[in-house]
Amino acid sequence: MKNKSAEILLSLNGSNVLKAIAILAVFVIHILSSIRISPFVIGSTFQLIAVTLDQLSRISVPLFVALSGYGLHWKYSKKISIGSFYFKRASKVLPLYFFWSTLFALLFYLVPAWGPATQQLGFVWQLFLGRADYHLYFVPMIFQIYIIFPLLLVFFKKWPLQTLLSAIAAQLIWWWFFSYQDNTITTWKYFAGDGEQYIWMTNWIAYFVLGMYLPKIWFWINKNKLRYISIFGVWIASAFYTILSAVKSIQAGVDPLLALKFTRYPMFIYSFFAIIFLSFIVAKFHHSKKSNSLLIYLGKNSYPIYLGHTFLLRIVVFFLFP
Repeated sequence: MKNKSAEILLSLNGSNVLKAIAILAVFVIHILSSIRISPFVIGSTFQLIAVTLDQLSRISVPLFVALSGYGLHWKYSKKISIGSFYFKRASKVLPLYFFWSTLFALLFYLVPAWGPATQQLGFVWQLFLGRADYHLYFVPMIFQIYIIFPLLLVFFKKWPLQTLLSAIAAQLIWWWFFSYQDNTITTWKYFAGDGEQYIWMTNWIAYFVLGMYLPKIWFWINKNKLRYISIFGVWIASAFYTILSAVKSIQAGVDPLLALKFTRYPMFIYSFFAIIFLSFIVAKFHHSKKSNSLLIYLGKNSYPIYLGHTFLLRIVVFFLFP
């Protein structure tokens, strides 16, 4: 029998399983948003189903961010060379990002109808702000977190719980002023819509620090079965509330883009507990060394799939729904 006090860690394949869940969730969100006659609007026969799938799938980006926090903390908790860290992050993330951003710019030049509204920006600004396509905000956002990671690591080593609580407070306060309300307090165009808001690391920082803190939470949960049952219960309850509150907002006339977005308080609670529960289950029970499953493949390739998947979706939509 395993000691309940033993440390629980996420295997490489376990991490890939979670990344696969995240990338599949991304596909669900973007497939739903690609349907020409929106299933989210008032009067849609499939509104509840569409909102449910969308809101449950919004674990996607928070989970990616948390896994990044977990992986970097696990790798650099003992020693970090700042120059080497920045070089490795840049060389791993940026070349594919530049490639896909350039490809999207060329595609939208050739087929202007496929381009997002943000194409009015110059290409350099598109690269800097992650606006070459609507999902590419992820790269400049996560890179902002990479920039502060060495400093974040210093604070986390000394005050792990306080660092997590501070990150949660910072994210929720930021949401209140810049992301949560239907109308933000500024007219600066880079805060104007949900996509523009998402580029700022302050919308995601709590998930990253949660990822760093996850082993401590797993250790605490593993001591008592009632604890992970409670975590599961809060996750399910928050999922129901998140879905119903989104439907209620749409029925009240709120634009579905605002009613469904990542930066809603109910979504934060749902994502927070979903990350804890899913990661605990995978860390505790997924120890397989086999690497030939579809989930493992998707997880290993989740970053290039994420960058290029909207290209595929446009092609599919064009031929299926001309």
